[in-house]
Amino acid sequence: MKVISDPHEFNVSRSVVSIGMFDGVHRGHRFVLRKLRERALSLRAPAIVITFDPHPLATLHPASCPAFITTLEDRIALLASTRHVDYCLVLRFDRERSNEMANNFVRRTLVNMLGMRSLIVGENFACGSGRQGNITYLGNLGAGLGFDVDPLPLMCDESIANGVHCSSTETRRLIQRGDIASANAMLDRPHELSGTAFTLSVGTCRVTDIVVPGAMCSPPAGDNAGTVKKQDVEGPWTAAILQVQEQHPQIGAHRVRLLVGNDIDIAPGDAVSVRFLDSVKPVANRVASAAMASAE
Repeated sequence: MKVISDPHEFNVSRSVVSIGMFDGVHRGHRFVLRKLRERALSLRAPAIVITFDPHPLATLHPASCPAFITTLEDRIALLASTRHVDYCLVLRFDRERSNEMANNFVRRTLVNMLGMRSLIVGENFACGSGRQGNITYLGNLGAGLGFDVDPLPLMCDESIANGVHCSSTETRRLIQRGDIASANAMLDRPHELSGTAFTLSVGTCRVTDIVVPGAMCSPPAGDNAGTVKKQDVEGPWTAAILQVQEQHPQIGAHRVRLLVGNDIDIAPGDAVSVRFLDSVKPVANRVASAAMASAE
């Protein structure tokens, strides 16, 4: 997959396009991407994904911008890993972009620059200023400009209670309430966060914390079963107990403490990734439970 930031760089006469943030690249996203690839093969055209940086709400309503499941770099890597995408166009979202009417965006960028012949999106998709470019609008526009629109139904995840729709919003909600198992089922992989290691003294012990940017989507304070690994280092992930600390309102970052897994060679300043597998009982409760069991 080739990553491009300027649509003028494309040199294609026809293409199949999907548009979205694709935060998390969850199971619903991958369903869309499979359909994107199928349509691209049928038209013998490249499959193009358009995503945005920063998130539109970071420009329009910063206070309402959601926490991110993945960084832009991780999002791109996950898109590439599906092997369904030929090009990823990362468009900068700023005030000028937010004021662009759907008709102009479709004509100038999608049709004139990318040669779009088919648009594959979720049924709730809309683009352009004021979200004018909904499915009906785009379908009517495509009839005159030579492209079709395929609105896909939102995937329901039957592995999660009540078969909720698979979406980035729902995935964030599950992570933030501590339902890690359900969030991972929606992602079809463990939720992963990356940060920088530092050590500190707690009583007579030295502990390692991973500092994660506050903009990322973190589980609530508490203990989680997981794994840890230094970035850019070959080798397996190490099992760990990951204790998410209460976030101080002035720090603006998440701290993940390694309660188990300190045997891994992590030095202050190292870039480290952690994967959350499931929530577990707090350490104090685990110790108390173990003590009661041994006394019986």
